[in-house]
Amino acid sequence: MSQPAAAEVTSERLSRGTVRRQWTGIVLGPVLAIIAYLLFPESLSPGGRITGAVAVLMAVWWVTEALPLAATALLPLVLFPFFGVAEIEDVASPYADDIIFLFMGGFLIALAMQRWNLHKRIALRTVLAVGTRPVMLIAGFMIATAFISMWVSNTATTVMMLPIGVSVLGLVWQLGDGKGDVNFATALMLGIAYAASIGSLGTIIGTPPNTLLVGYLEDNHDISIGFGQWMLFGVPIAVVFLAICWFVLTRVFPPALTSLPGGRELIREQLTGMGPMSRGEWNALAVFVLAAVSWIVIPTLADVESIANAAPWLANVSDAGIAMAAAVLLFVLPVDGKAGVRTLNWETAKQLPWGILLLFGGGLSLSSQFTATGLSTWIGERVSALDVLPLLALVAITVLLVLLLTELTSNTATAAAFLPILGGVAVGLGYGPMVLVVPAAMAATCAFMLPVATPPNAIVFGSGYVTTGQMIRGGVWLNAIGLVLVTLTAYTLGGWVLGIAF
Repeated sequence: MSQPAAAEVTSERLSRGTVRRQWTGIVLGPVLAIIAYLLFPESLSPGGRITGAVAVLMAVWWVTEALPLAATALLPLVLFPFFGVAEIEDVASPYADDIIFLFMGGFLIALAMQRWNLHKRIALRTVLAVGTRPVMLIAGFMIATAFISMWVSNTATTVMMLPIGVSVLGLVWQLGDGKGDVNFATALMLGIAYAASIGSLGTIIGTPPNTLLVGYLEDNHDISIGFGQWMLFGVPIAVVFLAICWFVLTRVFPPALTSLPGGRELIREQLTGMGPMSRGEWNALAVFVLAAVSWIVIPTLADVESIANAAPWLANVSDAGIAMAAAVLLFVLPVDGKAGVRTLNWETAKQLPWGILLLFGGGLSLSSQFTATGLSTWIGERVSALDVLPLLALVAITVLLVLLLTELTSNTATAAAFLPILGGVAVGLGYGPMVLVVPAAMAATCAFMLPVATPPNAIVFGSGYVTTGQMIRGGVWLNAIGLVLVTLTAYTLGGWVLGIAF
């Protein structure tokens, strides 16, 4: 083995516990899949039994991360055609679902913002506007993080905000003659991580479970949720949750400092260091605003009869089409025409989370076979005993189970595995599928207690300013509040905005 190859193998070496978990998953997945197939009754179609077995296999491998999540998402392409459940064309088509291109376009816009540091300028401006008293600084960081996380991945947002927060903590250290404010540091770091997750609830492209939910509903139940329509639902819950989160963190970890002399100057210094807005920033900002406005306004205009008659083409403009148009425009707009520099180049675009896109495709492909083989209907018929539970209790139990599971597993994998099952349960109990799948998708993003729960949690934990115990202290309150807030929001605002029929 060559030295570079040996070095690469060494760098990939995992902990003994991780390797044991992966091998357990690799063996346990097929065993449980075979058992599931044998336990399904003969009355269920062969395709339904195979789909159920494949779902068990994928769920086990996703939960244990026996294989990379995206690799497990490729299983439908192999197993469904092999066992004669569906033709390869039918299995593969969900991997090119329009919701995947919506997410791709949104991420390309975010990458353009990151390339020119527009997201950092927005963050610094927001923090400066809110003020530099410690409790207000925490609020400013959380507002900036949440807003950016609506459009940029919560991982990238946290990575960008963390060094800005650390520089503020360095100032506190200087002012304290080498002594920091432990509570302020903990609240600020947790505020950044939690705001990244909370803010992503606001848009379809903010977090993968939202994107999966919209794709699942459209492909399997002919229920379309527009970008602006989701924002009317997601932004209010994000705003309320963010305010509650700030209140909880500043009470559980009250800062000892009442003021931070030099804080405003530090933020101004970082802004000054960025210089005036570059051509690339202006281009990225213009395309971002144009796309956001189009996502909200065009569907509204298309619903106005007089406008629809005058411009019938508006009905053909989809959210995914807008996202792709914005992405192409970013590749076209010049920053330096003579040097051939564009707002977005392919080197930057290659940073797209291709694995997440494959994960979307695998989840949607699995969901489509739940519907096509009748497995969703069969599951629904078998859970009729649950109709003795009040609906509010059923929704709360669903949210609680997803909240607990997503603390230990990927939120995307959790949503991909459980949305088709919960959709079948809801329909079997005589409700619309949104009754359970919308709260479940929202809950999948609300993981606050453990460092392994989300990348933002892991990133701030790695900063050294937060311990696992501190994260549990703050996160347990937010998980409890999330349980109540997600349940009640789905029950109230969900009915008004999304048409969830309770």
